[in-house]
Amino acid sequence: MQNKQLYDLGSRIRREVVGAEYDDVILKSESDFSQPIRDWTTENVWGTVWADETLPRKTRSLLNVALTVALRCPHEMKVHMRGARRNGCSKEEIRAVLMQVAVYGGVLAVREAVRQANALFKEEERQKA
Repeated sequence: MQNKQLYDLGSRIRREVVGAEYDDVILKSESDFSQPIRDWTTENVWGTVWADETLPRKTRSLLNVALTVALRCPHEMKVHMRGARRNGCSKEEIRAVLMQVAVYGGVLAVREAVRQANALFKEEERQKA
């Protein structure tokens, strides 16, 4: 960790975006091997890029959904869909992003994203019940 102020800011933003429950999973899963990588991403990704107010968090979340789908990263898709929901994105907005990616990134990538979105929305419904 090079900049404690950015690290602390990044930790706070990550927790706000991904939620306390998932953030706790992230923190508990670190090892001696992965901790330096997590420190770097916390400081630079969350503390610098996500802290930049040029783009609102909702826009950043929708971009991340699109990118994780196009790159076919199923675990990260769900993480960023959950973050998008926490940042105020509707199901319809997420679906519109998936349709956009289907056109430009491929239908097969979006099929996995639809599975991840359906799983997330079912989780949300169970939590409401």
